[in-house]
Amino acid sequence: MDSEAESSDVVSDSVEKASGSVGESNGESSAKRPRVDVNSLPTRQYLDQTVVPILLQAVTQLNKERPGDPIEWLANYLLKNKPQFTNGNSNSS
Repeated sequence: MDSEAESSDVVSDSVEKASGSVGESNGESSAKRPRVDVNSLPTRQYLDQTVVPILLQAVTQLNKERPGDPIEWLANYLLKNKPQFTNGNSNSS
């Protein structure tokens, strides 16, 4: 249970941190950042750099739309919007 609470804290902190930097996902600052091997990053930094930006945007939109099947909606949203977050923001293999 401690790891579950810790994961929740990490995600909450990451979402709060990312909400202050949502404007960075437009490519401006990502172009200035040097490429980093995401496999060598600590868990929190890895999540902040790879999934938190798209998840924050997705959950915000999910809350606005409140679809009948939120899990399916979220999966479709992530797949549809993936290209705008993978073009230079992370090193996908």
